[in-house]
Amino acid sequence: MLLLTFVAFVLLSFELHPTLVQAFQSRKTADTTYRRHVFWAGGQYSYNATTNSTLLLNQQYVEELTPLSGVKHINPIVFIHGGAISGTQWLNKPDGDPGWASYFLKLGYLVYIIDIWSVGRSSAEQLPPLFPGSTVESAQLGFTAPELYNKYYQARFHTQWPGNGTRGDPSFDAFYSALMPLNFSPLQENTTRASTCALLSQLSAPAILISHSIGGSVGFLTTDGCPSRVKAHVAVEADQPAFAIDDGATNGLNETVPGRAYGIADVPVAYDPPIGSAEDLKTVVVGETEYTDGLISRYPCTLQRNGTVRALANIRQAPILFLTGEASVHAVFDHCSVEYLRQAEVRVTYVILKEMGIRGNGHFDMLEKNSDDIAGVIAEYLAGLK
Repeated sequence: MLLLTFVAFVLLSFELHPTLVQAFQSRKTADTTYRRHVFWAGGQYSYNATTNSTLLLNQQYVEELTPLSGVKHINPIVFIHGGAISGTQWLNKPDGDPGWASYFLKLGYLVYIIDIWSVGRSSAEQLPPLFPGSTVESAQLGFTAPELYNKYYQARFHTQWPGNGTRGDPSFDAFYSALMPLNFSPLQENTTRASTCALLSQLSAPAILISHSIGGSVGFLTTDGCPSRVKAHVAVEADQPAFAIDDGATNGLNETVPGRAYGIADVPVAYDPPIGSAEDLKTVVVGETEYTDGLISRYPCTLQRNGTVRALANIRQAPILFLTGEASVHAVFDHCSVEYLRQAEVRVTYVILKEMGIRGNGHFDMLEKNSDDIAGVIAEYLAGLK
């Protein structure tokens, strides 16, 4: 295992953004002291005979944060960020308040934060195609101010973003500054699965994965690749539903788009009974598109066809807590992810936040005003794990 490391003692804090100096001066919040250890997990040297040169490929950036007050839990937490952003999304919120890394450090968890391979500090020599992470307009529409666009029914309930969610607002500018290009490719999926499993193999106990958005697929693939190293997976609005790409709901589209040939991913995962190819998975569309006040409010689901249902052989070995916010576009389709997982014999606890009295959240709920309430739901679930 190749590790490049350095160590520092720091106070979990925020990076000053020029537009946020004034906000920070009025929002100083007590935080958690921790020991910071940075390294890269995975990776292999590759020699190119044509150029007579050697490169290190496929390593993945990792931060280890150890609370100075002491580690109180056997199982560490590994945070897996969403698309178009890096692991910084777990450190502090765009208004300067502490994020979920701080929350769980205070509870005594050993915390790891990764940058998914090819993203941020895991940038790669053999880089797959990159796509713009998000325009200002799409960030406002999908993440920070969906209520201003009213493209899907649930958007009107969004109230928890700090600030007004538009360009020029300090919290939006801080959030948007952190966005970056991303990629979707089998190379990215396979490499991230291997590199994250390489990290988990080094840890003293099976890890709790906390993932968001595209990071959800990394959590599923990691559990598939090394199930004995995963204690549980907390999937916060995890990626796309099975066999589909449903982000079109952000723009009010009334149809799903087929995708993810292996159900949970574009690359092979273990099923029981085993499959030879994606064509062995027989699917059917269940339900109909639903509208409320003339806007899309619920998508139908693509599931395995009755009589041909196969279990997710490795992913079912770890329980999943799946969370969905009230006003996120994921409220339109996350039920499909849960139904697919349960059909494949995965133990899923599904929490719709509004049913817990936690209202008004968009897609980046860990960055919103009531994020500690949501972290509390997760902490309670983790406390009940056996």
